Amino acid sequence: MDFQKYVGIILFDGLAGAEEKTMETIGDLTRVLFIGGSAGDDQKFVATHVAANGIASSNAAVLALMKPATKFDFIKTQSFRSLDKHLVPTRINENTREVSEFNGKPAVDAYAEAVGCRPEEVASHFMVNPLGLVVGHDDIYVRSPFRADGESLYLFCHVKAGMDLALLESTNIIVDTKVALERKKMELGRISAVINFHCILRTLELEQKGLTEEYGRIFSGIPTIGFSTYGEEFIGHINQTSTMLVFR
Repeated sequence: MDFQKYVGIILFDGLAGAEEKTMETIGDLTRVLFIGGSAGDDQKFVATHVAANGIASSNAAVLALMKPATKFDFIKTQSFRSLDKHLVPTRINENTREVSEFNGKPAVDAYAEAVGCRPEEVASHFMVNPLGLVVGHDDIYVRSPFRADGESLYLFCHVKAGMDLALLESTNIIVDTKVALERKKMELGRISAVINFHCILRTLELEQKGLTEEYGRIFSGIPTIGFSTYGEEFIGHINQTSTMLVFR
């Protein structure tokens, strides 16, 4: 199908860990771009569900294929800049998203060294110093650690052995989102609606900083719906990002 006329939305069970494999399969089978996110459960990490036709399911995904009546486009925005520090996974379990070694060292030790903290303090840095695959000059695809277990780190998105990951540093979500939305407004002329898949970690950061209402005001005047997600879809699976479907 013509990717300029059709667009897909995909919603995942956020605990099944199947996003990467599914997105790769979709990418192999169609030119249509699917955008979306993974369902959450209020940070209990016990059970997540998606629903279609009145039936809620776990270990599942829901896809919607649309032919919008107006032009559409996408926004992928994350609030980080890359630092001149790189961590290369040298021992991983791709299925469980576990990295046991970076740069040939125990993963926790290598990450602690990169952020400048003690190994037992790494968890306090996960939100502000995630890792990212940097494409080109500054196109960042975030992979955030969420748990340290022994010498290993577990990430919200899988990585591959030998992938060059940059250490990231958080910037300003409000400013970055405003800039991304204004840039898209200039490209399209106007925006009539937005569907926003907004990472739960961004939601939590805004709440912690008392910026939730200010973030909401960015979209004032634009009909907007969305989700706080356990990971976002845009070409592949990423997190600590907002992926938006934007209509002219």
